[in-house]
Amino acid sequence: MFRGISLANKCLLLFGGAVVLIVVAALAFPALRMWRLIDEAEIQRSRDLVDVWIELDDQHRRERPDSTGQPLFPALQVPALSDQRHAGINAERISVEQARRMRASDVFIAAALDAFEAEPRVTDHHAQRWQGITRLYDYARVERSAPSRITGLVVLRRQSLETFRLLWVGGIFFAAAAAAVLSLAVLVFYLITHRIILQPVRALKDTAERVREGNVAVRSDISTGDEFEELARTFNMMLTDLQSNQDRLRALNQAMDVKLHEMAESNTLLHESARLKGEFLANVSHELRTPLNSIIGFAELLLEQAKSEAGQEDVSPAIQRRVRYLSNIDTAGRNLLAHINSLLEMARIEAGRIDIQPERVVLRDACEGLLGLIHPLAARRGIDTRLEVQDDVPAVVTDIKKFQQIIFNFLSNAVKFSLPQERSGRVPEIVLRVDKLPPARPEEQMKVRVSVIDNGPGIPEEEQQRIFDKFYQVDAGHTRESTGTGLGLAICRELAHVLNCEIQLVSGVNRGSMFSLIMPLSLAASHAAEAALEARLRGTLSGGRPWSGDRE
Repeated sequence: MFRGISLANKCLLLFGGAVVLIVVAALAFPALRMWRLIDEAEIQRSRDLVDVWIELDDQHRRERPDSTGQPLFPALQVPALSDQRHAGINAERISVEQARRMRASDVFIAAALDAFEAEPRVTDHHAQRWQGITRLYDYARVERSAPSRITGLVVLRRQSLETFRLLWVGGIFFAAAAAAVLSLAVLVFYLITHRIILQPVRALKDTAERVREGNVAVRSDISTGDEFEELARTFNMMLTDLQSNQDRLRALNQAMDVKLHEMAESNTLLHESARLKGEFLANVSHELRTPLNSIIGFAELLLEQAKSEAGQEDVSPAIQRRVRYLSNIDTAGRNLLAHINSLLEMARIEAGRIDIQPERVVLRDACEGLLGLIHPLAARRGIDTRLEVQDDVPAVVTDIKKFQQIIFNFLSNAVKFSLPQERSGRVPEIVLRVDKLPPARPEEQMKVRVSVIDNGPGIPEEEQQRIFDKFYQVDAGHTRESTGTGLGLAICRELAHVLNCEIQLVSGVNRGSMFSLIMPLSLAASHAAEAALEARLRGTLSGGRPWSGDRE
């Protein structure tokens, strides 16, 4: 409502409106009272005129009961009283029968007669009304032979222009008084607001404008001895604090610039180190795989030859030792090759070299193949394996190689960490279970869960999140029984993210573990493209440029 209006004009408008209301309210009662007094004076005049008229009329009746209509008081210019008028007073006397006959045609006579009949103590009745600018006054006085017996009425009807004149003069006076009071009040308020209120406000506004322009050294100089001076003092203290804070921030910014420059140099070195590390890891791992494959191949040939010689009769202890040594070489070589492959896989993931090739996968067939691969290793350790697949599990669309890599890693870990029966007191068992998960909410889609369940030693609760970190193992001491790089579960987590899957772990000490891969029915093409883009970005940030991949 007041948007765009200055504070001074707002104050004037509001105060002027308030003063108008106050003046009108203050003068309304005197004006109404003046009007009432004028009417009361005119009614009293009518009463006095009727008294004079009655006295003269009664005197005339006593002196000339047989009046012929001739003037009785020529000096007073009194006409004959046959028409009941005297001395210019427009009054008449009517009997009660006449009054009752006039009741229907004369509203004033009817009201007066009703008032006199209703209350015997009432002696007169009056009414007034406007006719143009003329005020009409009607007056009636009752005549009684007894308190309850009305014999007649004396009625006076007259008009007055003096009433309008008095009201006009009084109205002009009140209007002039109101205008004078309003003008004086607005003038006084204008001077007060501009000198006491608006002038300090303008000074504070000018100071704030200069601060907004960037000059925090400016100060407000207001000496009014009131709240405005306290406000200016507080404002100056705020500016002082602001200036000191700016100085501190400027010093901190300079120090941060130096630190940022140092960090930029450090980041450059770190990126270069990460790039060199990635290249070194890729090159070394690749260069190790070639001779290691040769070592494993020759070890297998020698082992087969030694086993054929050991199968003959009369085997010497040297041949038996050679078979044992070659077996150890083959086992160690294969373990080392698995570690190198894990390092290469993690390097490939960190470099963003992940290709997603979705295809339709029948989970029963895929899980039977994985369980067939792990069965020989589990059988050598005395572990029972079992596959449980619900009949209504649908086929899924995903990258089958990465899916197999995740589930096979779960299976190999279950075999690796299962305790033999003589140590645990129970037959070690691994169950590969596939079931479907109904959606928790109507807007969600159905998912499939592939779980690897074992009855091994389990994982402590405080370690369940950390086992997915790189190079972390629950038993990290030198006496641990199961060797490994600690990259298997980290690789599974990264691959699950790429496949838009989720890994869940439920485990407890001496209660076994259940590693589950919860996967959607279909890998959306948009998610595959987004995952590939994210992988390339992470590779660029981690190594300075995308890794070129292993070279076969």
